[in-house]
Amino acid sequence: MDVVGKVVCAGLGIALCALYKAPAFTQSVTAFALAASTAQDPTDIAFIQAPEFTAGDPARRFPLGSRLVRLRLGAEVTAPSVLILLTPQFFAAADPQVSFDGRNLLFAAQAQRNTNWQIWEIPVKGGSPRQVTHCAGDCVQPEYLAVGEIAYTSLRGVEPARTSEVQICRNDGSEAHPITFGPGRYEVEAVLRSGRLLLSAEAPLVDVPSVNQARSLYLVDPDGSGLMLLRQDGTAQAIRSGAVELTDGTILFMQRNAASASEEHLAWIHPGALQATAIESAHSGYASANALDHGTLLVSRRAPGHRFDLYQIFPNSRGRDQLLYRDAHASSVQAVLIAPHTVALTYSSILHPDRKSGRIICLDAYASKDFTTGRLPDQIVRVRALLKTQDGEKILGEAPVERDGSFYATVPADLPIRLQLIGVHGEVLKQQRSWMWVRSGEDRGCVGCHESQALAPENRSPLTLQRLDTPTPLMGEIVINPGTQKKARP
Repeated sequence: MDVVGKVVCAGLGIALCALYKAPAFTQSVTAFALAASTAQDPTDIAFIQAPEFTAGDPARRFPLGSRLVRLRLGAEVTAPSVLILLTPQFFAAADPQVSFDGRNLLFAAQAQRNTNWQIWEIPVKGGSPRQVTHCAGDCVQPEYLAVGEIAYTSLRGVEPARTSEVQICRNDGSEAHPITFGPGRYEVEAVLRSGRLLLSAEAPLVDVPSVNQARSLYLVDPDGSGLMLLRQDGTAQAIRSGAVELTDGTILFMQRNAASASEEHLAWIHPGALQATAIESAHSGYASANALDHGTLLVSRRAPGHRFDLYQIFPNSRGRDQLLYRDAHASSVQAVLIAPHTVALTYSSILHPDRKSGRIICLDAYASKDFTTGRLPDQIVRVRALLKTQDGEKILGEAPVERDGSFYATVPADLPIRLQLIGVHGEVLKQQRSWMWVRSGEDRGCVGCHESQALAPENRSPLTLQRLDTPTPLMGEIVINPGTQKKARP
């Protein structure tokens, strides 16, 4: 076996050559290479090894199986590298995440080929894994939350009709419940230090996506309230995935053009920046990216052929990188640093689970970055709420829009809705393409209608709150004028 550096199998007492005898791996590995980390001390990472990796459907990324391994990268030749297999009993493993104290790994796994993916937890030193979820479908992409809970992606159905939602459960798998309630195929990306969840989903959030539908990054609170697009930067054809938060608050992710066969390249959004920028020093063809140490990144990048190898890259030094791990017959992806890290802030929900509705207040529906003036030019008379149903759309009602563009309305909770702005002749002036929701008892506010994220609301009291002490109910009745109600249209 040709080895650069010394490799020792430890922890589970399994010889390295035996690691590749699982049925999922059809070819034995006879050569691989290790390179030392630039860190002064040995660095432990966990990652996924697989003979084949395919981006896309989270449940079909490893068709020939995969396994979770732990690797110690020696600082110098005096610190040998150690490779430990953590999941010999599974057909496939994916999506490792390190606990805040650095002691455990959360991951998704298939016990056998064609069985459902479930969420498991295992000590980083190895041992018996503990099953967390017992999902009826596939559950993948787990993330630790701060209060003894985890978030994960729940998949239903098969392509092209596969759907996904984000769910939360306790660390023992109990009290599982969804926090997304509309189309868009939501997937968990990361838990931010602020306590909010970073998700990816289609843009716009539609129920019948087109081929290679663009995907964007969204923020949502752990109770499912406050859904918002992370950035509106005009990259309409971008597919974004694999997002993580760096120590300075930068959001790092992979991006490719939805309309072409281009490979993923690295991009990031710095704190306060309105747009994403590409990392110019990086190559293309990435499978994953994460933080390593000393301001460097731990990435999985395509090697000649179809294999992915692990590199340390220096994003502020053009073209500077270093090979960390290479396997001649398997891809190495989804690498994470095994170390304690900052605990996410605890989020205290102010929802009212006993309520069946939430409230929407808009400060100025005229504000819109879709017009050169920054404002919708036509007079808005009403706002109409539409409910998504199995048969199409149902009109929930209409509420008045004040002359300053403000409106205040109550809508059903935990159901996909969208809004239309209605003109003086009953015409639709502007409408949402994406579906949204309001949680039970949530007060959801917005500055305008697709307004610029650089826009700060004017410091004034909206007329709708001065005139109305209660919101206009849009729960299945149409309100044409204040105090005048009639049944919804069929």
